Amino acid sequence: MSWNKFTRLASHVKVSPYIKTGHGQAFSATKKYLYVIANNHLLKNTPNSEEIMQISKKNLRIKRIWSFKIWNNGANDGRYIHNAVLINDHTFIAEYHRLTDHRFEYWEVTRNGDSWIPKEIGATKGDFMFNNSPVQGMAYDKKRKQIYLAFNDYLFKLNRKGRVLDTGSFHTGREFEGICVNGNHFYAELAQRPELLRQRIK
Repeated sequence: MSWNKFTRLASHVKVSPYIKTGHGQAFSATKKYLYVIANNHLLKNTPNSEEIMQISKKNLRIKRIWSFKIWNNGANDGRYIHNAVLINDHTFIAEYHRLTDHRFEYWEVTRNGDSWIPKEIGATKGDFMFNNSPVQGMAYDKKRKQIYLAFNDYLFKLNRKGRVLDTGSFHTGREFEGICVNGNHFYAELAQRPELLRQRIK
């Protein structure tokens, strides 16, 4: 991209000092809104609540802020979400790595009015990565009802119940920074140097 084209595009970028964005791996878009789950990526196994921000695409202003918390068995047994995908204006799919139990959990959280109701839809026994690498990206294929998880240079495709359907890896010394599914295509952003990849889903 030429410098002139970049400056033309950049002139339309809007920045809001009022929106806290967490670590950026729980960011989604629907037709009218952007959604951010604002969290602290350093917190693990905490009972703290999190925030969902609904942001208008027209003016990048916050329309609503909801506080939510996922737990099992009791309020002190929290699932602090680092990775989530909004699949529409009323539903998101989230992933939680329960380190102490060597287990990944998948939650569907549905909005009814101003209440967000979580339901565990699946789990995977194990840690995927032996070095406790964090999830670098999460995507949800609405058409096929499949979950993708990216770890550094590894990619896993799962069904909603958590069963691994396929795996892939590449060895270039680079890593995933974010992934998404749009229609029949899978997109991946790589780090160092930034690069965007596209693959047709078969």
